[in-house]
Amino acid sequence: MHTLCITPLDANWYMDTGATSHMSSIQGNLTAYFNMSNKGGIIVGNGQSIPIHGYNHMKLSSPCPPLKLNNVHHTPHLVKNLVSVRKFTTDNFVSIEFNPFGFSVKDFQTEGLVMRCESQGELYPITNLDTSQYIFVTLAPSLWHDHLGHSGTPVLNFLRKNKLIECNQIKDTHICHCCPLGKHIKLPFYAWNSSTNMSFDIIHSDLWMSPVLSSFGHRYYVLFVDDYSKFLWTFPLSQKSQTFSIFLDFKVFIRTQFERDIMTIQCDNDTEFDNGPFWDFCKANGLSFRLSSPHTSPQNRKVKRQIRTKL
Repeated sequence: MHTLCITPLDANWYMDTGATSHMSSIQGNLTAYFNMSNKGGIIVGNGQSIPIHGYNHMKLSSPCPPLKLNNVHHTPHLVKNLVSVRKFTTDNFVSIEFNPFGFSVKDFQTEGLVMRCESQGELYPITNLDTSQYIFVTLAPSLWHDHLGHSGTPVLNFLRKNKLIECNQIKDTHICHCCPLGKHIKLPFYAWNSSTNMSFDIIHSDLWMSPVLSSFGHRYYVLFVDDYSKFLWTFPLSQKSQTFSIFLDFKVFIRTQFERDIMTIQCDNDTEFDNGPFWDFCKANGLSFRLSSPHTSPQNRKVKRQIRTKL
């Protein structure tokens, strides 16, 4: 008859990347104790199932702040006390780096070293902890400024005063070159009060590309907005190159239905408008063809606003 060992070989805790939960064979390691109401067990390396008698939480006392082990399973037949690396990093919001000489526990946000344990054997034990070995990195205010999304001096002073961050004395003399660039804005475009007296004196047009292909294979939509009535016409396209032919159909439609000719067309500098066929047609038919200034799409804002609100 095979008898399981009921006494652990040592009382150390071992980092285990394969453990799904923290496990301890000694009930005294736990701050309190809750008996398990079910008869669940743990499958060990040889395929056997060992029973779980209870569970609770504990802390590794030496690091400052202490590192937590939540929901530690008490399994008396376990040979070693195991720390689940996955749950350990989640419980304490840290990262763990392994190397041939041991492992390091680092704060996930600041990457400051919280704990370092040396290992000379095949396993990674949490060795006798000496608080003198821990290095708590004090970042410069400029680094905290970068890490916290370029926060201002009042925010950093508040965090430092309330001991939420560790940093050196904060001075207002620090100049961040990224902050002015990130806060730059374009000069405002002054309102243009068009004075059209009749419909179709000015037609504003633009092309919009949908991120989703329609059921009929349309990805593009060309819009025509009458400056006088603000009436909108929208036509679906499968290709950008269809813009000119759609415009010709639209012009014939306006002429037939309203007995009016389009006087001026206003659009941006995209190639679906600014091309040879468009220019030649406008010259041959007496249309005024107006383009926005380069890189100033807000000048074509009347149709841009329709895109934002309708599509």
